[in-house]
Amino acid sequence: MLVSGGHTQVIEVGSLSDMQTVMRTLDDSFGESFDKVAKMMGLGYPGGPVIEKLALTGDAKRYPFTIPLARTPKLAFSYSGLKNAVRLAIEAGTKEDYPDIAASFQHIASAHLINKLKRYFKEHPPKRFAIVGGASANLYLRVQIENLLQPYGASLLLTELKYCSDNAAMIGRIAVEMYQQNNFTELNELKANPKSLL
Repeated sequence: MLVSGGHTQVIEVGSLSDMQTVMRTLDDSFGESFDKVAKMMGLGYPGGPVIEKLALTGDAKRYPFTIPLARTPKLAFSYSGLKNAVRLAIEAGTKEDYPDIAASFQHIASAHLINKLKRYFKEHPPKRFAIVGGASANLYLRVQIENLLQPYGASLLLTELKYCSDNAAMIGRIAVEMYQQNNFTELNELKANPKSLL
């Protein structure tokens, strides 16, 4: 599962050259929603670490935000509606409410991922599961995923926290793998797209 400021995707990986995206976001990404909630609270950028820290002192059940796409079997993610619900809570509250709003938002944002993964795992039980991308540094999410995987006996693959926010290191690592496989692209064949994995 790739969770970052630009992506929310679940990808089946056979090898470096055999990948298939099976779920993606319809709008905002997981990480982007944290950035936008932090911005609405005037807490700066990047929003992920700020919201996660603020949520530690909040009540995650105070604001019963709706889990996105909970009633549809569609395997996709969406954060625009949740983001709007959080905006309304922020506008109706005060700064004293921010920890509870942050905790409730983080809980539902993560529950949305878990809900869709449960649906997917019914047909495709995991043996190994990895979380990658900058937002994979969220410790709350890591615990939720770990709990989800336990009944399957699946192993959870995680990147060390110190590497989660270094985009250059992540791109460099994949470049090493492709170089070792002698996998090169001619300059005239390059198709650059910041919203694409490959």
